Amino acid sequence: MSTPKSALSGSPKSPRIISEDQQSAFQDRVRQSVSRRAYELYRDSGLDGHELENWIRAENEILQRGLEVRESGSWLALNASIPDSSADEVEVYLTPNRVTIHAEKHEPIKTENAQTHGLTQREIFLTEDLNTEIEPSTASATLKDQKLTVMVKKRYPLSTTAAPSRTESAKA
Repeated sequence: MSTPKSALSGSPKSPRIISEDQQSAFQDRVRQSVSRRAYELYRDSGLDGHELENWIRAENEILQRGLEVRESGSWLALNASIPDSSADEVEVYLTPNRVTIHAEKHEPIKTENAQTHGLTQREIFLTEDLNTEIEPSTASATLKDQKLTVMVKKRYPLSTTAAPSRTESAKA
């Protein structure tokens, strides 16, 4: 099996894999989106003292689930439907235990008589906690026919030597 090429360069035909030096800015964007939504929830309710509940609800609304995770040998394949976005509008953020996808989604603005009158832009975030640790530096991503596929190598322990059994320890 061939090794996928890294998409760290962020070529226009591939979604961009967030590099280590861009992680802080990406996390800030997620936090700002959640913060804006939490404030809207507060403003709409008019009730003080519900900051934590508003934050959790905002996180659940902003960070949507919807990634399919499949294991294949030493690789994980992460798949998601990303409609109305081009590859250069999709970002993939990976940590050893989590993946977060950010996409700009363009939707037409229609007038009363169903004529298109420009585009509106909105963000979507998809996230998934992983049961298997991954090696983010091995990731590659493609977007074809509105289907995002991220391939990333599983992280294995550095040492595979087993601890001696009790009977072996007792003989020594």
